[in-house]
Amino acid sequence: MAVGCKRADCTVAQTGICLLNNNADTCPERLLAGVAVTEATDVTIPPPLSAPERNPRFPSSLALTPDALRQLSGGRMFRLVGVLGPPNAGKTAIFVSLYLLLSAGKLKGFKFADSMSLLAFDEISRGARRWNHGQAPEQMTNHTEPPDDRSAGFLHFRLRDLETGAPNDILLPDLPGEWSTALIDSSRVDRLDFLKAADVIWVAVDGRQLIQPTTRQQVLHRTSLLLLRVSEFLGPKVPPVIIVISHKDIGDPPEASLRKIESTAKHLGLTVRILQVSSFSDSEAIDPGTGIAELINASLKSASATTPAPLWPNAGFVVSDRQFLNFRAREVSA
Repeated sequence: MAVGCKRADCTVAQTGICLLNNNADTCPERLLAGVAVTEATDVTIPPPLSAPERNPRFPSSLALTPDALRQLSGGRMFRLVGVLGPPNAGKTAIFVSLYLLLSAGKLKGFKFADSMSLLAFDEISRGARRWNHGQAPEQMTNHTEPPDDRSAGFLHFRLRDLETGAPNDILLPDLPGEWSTALIDSSRVDRLDFLKAADVIWVAVDGRQLIQPTTRQQVLHRTSLLLLRVSEFLGPKVPPVIIVISHKDIGDPPEASLRKIESTAKHLGLTVRILQVSSFSDSEAIDPGTGIAELINASLKSASATTPAPLWPNAGFVVSDRQFLNFRAREVSA
């Protein structure tokens, strides 16, 4: 069998001398004529790029998972809103009303800039866009049913302040009311760890029940218990709380009830503000979406007013094993 060489500039056949000063019979570069050149090439030259493990995909625009938020939070600052309240208190209705106001450009003081969960907003708002021969549906929103019973799904939108032009990225957890019920009745908090990172907390209260004398005391009692559980869970670092009373179109609750909520919050050491909203309206005197812009504005101001933790608190020591800390202590004392 004829013998060749892997090198194109080999001169053994003409001169009998290997340019690498190797023995022609044992040179590692020798190549038998019967061996395919492609096989030799495959051995010495690796492929330029490896095949991707999976085809690239566009990011999902459904509700964001906690893992997705951890990856995204390194690149921008989010305002996280904790949203609590019993079933049918109007939490999802607020999200839908907010989505519809933004889509129509009617959120006073803000304009829509972006959303990483647009399909999730669209999904929960379908009921509000479904009409029966000119009549509004009996229920504007569906009951929240998260795909994972152990973690929350988050809705995101970016608002641009029309006055300052500043962008605000806001996260809203779409939680079922049963989670708040479990918090009240059995202090279950394992699914609510995200509240520790919240900038502000909304506590939704069903305005229809707060107006009715037969259900008012129960609503006040359950709301007080919810505030107590939040205070116990978050300890001394409870963010500002906004009591969001729904169904303003039905009427206003008694002032005595509002003062009782404020008194309970003050006793627990909570900073509380009470706002009324009407996500939708059955009254000609109250427009749909009343109070939503004020709620967003109050939430952003409350989050901005929260005192941030010091970046590098002074530990009060003078001598340390770490020389840089000793240097900083001298600078502070000077």
